[in-house]
Amino acid sequence: MSPSKVSTIKFDEFYNIIDGEQRGSKNQHHGIDPTTGEESWGVPIGNQQDVDDAVVSAQKAFEKYRYTTLEKRKELLQRYVDAFNSHFEEMVELLCKETGKPKQFAQMEVGGVAAFIGHHLTLDIPEDKLEDDEKIITTRYTPLGVVGAICPWNFPLILSLGKMAPALLTGNTIIIKPSPFTPYTTLKAIEIAQEIYEPGVVQVIGGDDKLGPLLTAHPGIAKISFTGSIATGKKIMAACANTLKRVTLELGGNDASIILPDVDVKKIAPEVVMGAFQNSGQVCVATKRIYIHKDIYDEFLQEMVNFTKTIKTGDSNSGSLLGPVQNKMQYERVKGFFEDTKAKGYKIAVGADTVPSGNGFFITPTIIDNPPNDSRIIQEEPFGPIVPTQPWDDEEEVIRRANNTNTGLGACVWGKDEKHAEAIAMRLEAGSVFVNSFEKPTPQAVFGGHKESGIGGEWGKDGLKAYCNAHVIHLYKQK
Repeated sequence: MSPSKVSTIKFDEFYNIIDGEQRGSKNQHHGIDPTTGEESWGVPIGNQQDVDDAVVSAQKAFEKYRYTTLEKRKELLQRYVDAFNSHFEEMVELLCKETGKPKQFAQMEVGGVAAFIGHHLTLDIPEDKLEDDEKIITTRYTPLGVVGAICPWNFPLILSLGKMAPALLTGNTIIIKPSPFTPYTTLKAIEIAQEIYEPGVVQVIGGDDKLGPLLTAHPGIAKISFTGSIATGKKIMAACANTLKRVTLELGGNDASIILPDVDVKKIAPEVVMGAFQNSGQVCVATKRIYIHKDIYDEFLQEMVNFTKTIKTGDSNSGSLLGPVQNKMQYERVKGFFEDTKAKGYKIAVGADTVPSGNGFFITPTIIDNPPNDSRIIQEEPFGPIVPTQPWDDEEEVIRRANNTNTGLGACVWGKDEKHAEAIAMRLEAGSVFVNSFEKPTPQAVFGGHKESGIGGEWGKDGLKAYCNAHVIHLYKQK
């Protein structure tokens, strides 16, 4: 917080923001601090009336906001970034509290807000023109209306404000629903936005599992953007069909990394480990299957083991590289992969075969050495700090193995011969493929999945179109 700025925002009181006003509720729920298992502050649970009021406000605001110039929208977004950054330290502390992230990674996420929005400020809304002797055809992209954003708990700020930025840039209004596991930073981020935007342009409603269906069913909402699980994504798509809402779904993945035999083993092995265990494995595009060429398998796996042994797990202020799993539901799911591994007798290269009980949701990062293709750890996405490795010796076969999944969000290929690595990358059935890097989504490129990893995409120039209708004018020349 700048010493010269006086703010009325309190970081220990939380409200929904509807029509520019703070709104509480008789019904509240509490997030859980994943480092201790203890309850955090109470937050209001939104209901049907809250949704109805928010939609009315958003529709009213849209009628004016849709006609603001692109330059004005960019100016407002920049003012928002400045206001948000004036609360940088408070947001870092709050993000640590609700997610358990190590402080340095919480700082990266809070700092990433300016980067994500900042890139959008460099974009223009696409426009295409075709002219011949008879006519001029102009395709413009116009705002949809009210957007409902249903957001996840693993990166609560980036993945909520990463929806807000393109929605507002393209002239929409937006109602954001944070995850009930991590409501705090998003509620505050949108409270800050009220200093910049007129009532109804940006709103936030927190709540329980009943709130999402109220948004997907509401006829006044033109689009739903959802990031989360495949199972929930399918329910949202079905619910939105009743009103033919536009839908963007960014869902789960089971990302493969293919390690070619010419890599620098000591350099690349730690990076592959980070791709698997960043954010304690709670990344939709984290590496979840690692295929290592047989000629370097033992050496590469040992270097992965060596690096993994140096990784410390602890609370936000411990200087650790990894924090806890964010919530008990996910913690119990990840424990199931450990239980299955132990029951089936799979070989553990490093880590633990059981998850010890404790106050927080901490799990030791673990690598499973060459489990069978039909094992749960190969077939399913754990979304936690456990990952399998397998050897390969036939390029065609390993490409088939990597693609043998109902998901297609991300993938990686590692090799010194960049042309060879890119040729393999071209054949991987995933929305974002990274060559000689672990998965690092960026606002500079559209982000979306193939197969059951999603519908549509967001970010980048092409991602703006997800928040627009194509509007074509056919102008016939008068002779």
